[in-house]
Amino acid sequence: MTKEVTKRKSSTTKKSTKAAVAPQSIQQNIDKLSRQILVLLQEDGRRSYSSIARELKVSESAVRARVGHLEEHEHLRFIAVIDPVQVGFGSWAMLGITVASGASPHDLALHFSKHPQAIWVSAIGGKFDLMVEVWLETSSELQEYLEEHCYGNPGVLSVDTMVGMRIYKWGAPQL
Repeated sequence: MTKEVTKRKSSTTKKSTKAAVAPQSIQQNIDKLSRQILVLLQEDGRRSYSSIARELKVSESAVRARVGHLEEHEHLRFIAVIDPVQVGFGSWAMLGITVASGASPHDLALHFSKHPQAIWVSAIGGKFDLMVEVWLETSSELQEYLEEHCYGNPGVLSVDTMVGMRIYKWGAPQL
């Protein structure tokens, strides 16, 4: 898919669906200017501080200071988001994990968090205790991962493997 087609699809998606909005409690902890800066950085994380300053009619140093403060207080982190399929990860899955009796969900979550194949680890409520998203190059590697880290792990009572087929949307809540 070309960049132009991707951009068109992204802008169409933005207009036709409502994005998740940050909770009021977060919005109250961040003032209006910082929220405006975050919104612009969500649109383009590589945008220059000077262009943000021009658009918001503030100084570049004010933008730089706000971004520094947001990073320091862990409201903002710059990362490069890739399309895993386009860079060679042909196998991915969500693992619904039930923690064994007597095992610590926290400790098990930390265990999975140490693996580079696990790109998202969360304790959840509901049918499972943990959800772990893993990305690997092949289905054989997925099988090996499951055998090594799930089936042979005494802290894992059961794992429900939901293999990804196609991604339709991914992103983050918008302010």
